[in-house]
Amino acid sequence: MSEQRPTTSEPITSATADGGAKLRLSKSFIVVSLAVLLLTGFGAMVVVFNSPYLDVQQIEVEGADAVKSVALAQLTGLKGQHMLLADVDAAERRIAALTMVKSATVSKDWPNTIRVVIIEREPWGRWRANGAVWSIDAEGVVLEGAALPDEGPLVTQTSALPAIRAGERVDTTAVELVAALHERGAPLSLPSVVAYEWTLSEGLAVVTDHGRVVFGDGEGLEFKYAVWDQLEREAQARGEPLLFADLRFGLRPRVEIGLGVGRAIRGQPGASAALE
Repeated sequence: MSEQRPTTSEPITSATADGGAKLRLSKSFIVVSLAVLLLTGFGAMVVVFNSPYLDVQQIEVEGADAVKSVALAQLTGLKGQHMLLADVDAAERRIAALTMVKSATVSKDWPNTIRVVIIEREPWGRWRANGAVWSIDAEGVVLEGAALPDEGPLVTQTSALPAIRAGERVDTTAVELVAALHERGAPLSLPSVVAYEWTLSEGLAVVTDHGRVVFGDGEGLEFKYAVWDQLEREAQARGEPLLFADLRFGLRPRVEIGLGVGRAIRGQPGASAALE
């Protein structure tokens, strides 16, 4: 008879059963623990969300001078709102839309403060139109309620259109050209620049002690300025004032010199600019 080996199926079955029970117990423990944690976290979130400590209690404004800080704080519309729900982007857009505001940033300063930082537009020059003088900044924005600068260029719009209103921009090409010419000044010490004139059809003209020099726009500024310089030197060599020069036609500007004093040189657009 062959020897029978003892079977081990019963102990293995018992061990498997005990392990399965322990595994089920572990899974149940994990599920319960997670549920408790979730409930605890949800409860904490409810407490935090309903806490008045996170309501917007103050709004701090930086950079305001011409615009009142109180008005900016009210314009945000965020006082008393919960910090988590405060729409700072919408508040930033409202403030940036103000005429006197060049840029604005609205941010959250936890736990209960909103911070508003603005850069205001500053008066740079004056724009006269339809009997009124407006203050403009260096980007040509017409400023509302801003004091006229003591210094800076004066541009007179001699045409009725376009209408000038606060918050709109005047011709930006004219502003850039005025800025460049104002920095340079006249090519000679005399005659000096008195003012600037602008029309929709003609563009920009420089008014001197003697007359007018029409630049039109800023295209070919270096060349136009050089022609102006040459014409002024030619006129002074003759002892006659440069009364008018239209530099919009390249090498063939229209020129008028010394009316009533010496010879007047008149040219239509396209006529020779040579001074005889």
